[in-house]
Amino acid sequence: MVELEPSLASAKEKIAGGIYCPTDETGDCHKFTNAIAAACEHRGAEFRYNTAVLGFDLDGDRVANVRTSQGGVQADIYVMCLGNESPILARQLGVKLPIYPIKGYSLTIPIGNHQHPPTIGSVDETNLVAISRFGDRMRITATAEFAGYDTRHTERDFDFLLSVAEDLYPDGADYDRAQQWAGLRPMTPEGTPIIGRSHYQNLYFNTGQGHMGWTMSHGSARITADLIAGKTPAIPLDGMTVR
Repeated sequence: MVELEPSLASAKEKIAGGIYCPTDETGDCHKFTNAIAAACEHRGAEFRYNTAVLGFDLDGDRVANVRTSQGGVQADIYVMCLGNESPILARQLGVKLPIYPIKGYSLTIPIGNHQHPPTIGSVDETNLVAISRFGDRMRITATAEFAGYDTRHTERDFDFLLSVAEDLYPDGADYDRAQQWAGLRPMTPEGTPIIGRSHYQNLYFNTGQGHMGWTMSHGSARITADLIAGKTPAIPLDGMTVR
């Protein structure tokens, strides 16, 4: 392990072993999302930011209009991709989505002038803490907490994450400059997303990806596009459709 990740040298006596996944990858979903939004706008897509979805106007078994804080939106096809807000809005349509917000915590820490930051993404399986390298930053994530829709946090909530990272990578980053964040993951009971057409002919779901949101986003989008186009998706949707 130390040959692959020299920055673990000081902690090697504490490590029993590991599993190396050479095809595993990490990245910055914030940068990716902004870049793909720009690419979509270049191809004619329109994004309406700071716009709340309020409800629906129905016409039989079809959605005729989506009411928003900025006026109505009419379309041939609608896709609900609202994460934790999906079950709240779906109730207006008489659809019960098994999605519940699970609170997670993360720290983003500048590497600074430290000489031994991590170079390979890792998961401490004993403490269930994930550590990734994003260029000149380190990202540490952990915890699954049932807290409803409450995203508040305190300094103490991050003490454990910091202690694990400092123990593994004592010369890894400027730990006193850590940026704290707590957010909600739209989890389903089995961890699989909800994808497919609803009880309405022109409304599809693509939601509930949980803590694997970015990881599953590409495949979920492809499946949704195939369904809308009337194609058979590349993988079966067992357990992922609305019953």
